[in-house]
Amino acid sequence: MKPIALTLGALTLMAAPAFAQGTLMDSDGNGTYSMEEMLMVYPNLTDDAFAAIDADGDGELTIEDLATAQTDGLLPTME
Repeated sequence: MKPIALTLGALTLMAAPAFAQGTLMDSDGNGTYSMEEMLMVYPNLTDDAFAAIDADGDGELTIEDLATAQTDGLLPTME
């Protein structure tokens, strides 16, 4: 991952509320989370932050991507 993208993503998400607005749902049932699905829970998520979290760059986030983003402080942990 690119350090600048990680920094931008972290700064953007730090400005967001400390906890998610709702429950993350895989609305299309494909086992991953798109930008649109993420925006339902993280409305301040930017394209750059999403790209920083998307480890393989396929435009979809896996559970592993989300866990890593939470561990790295890019996303708040969901309760």
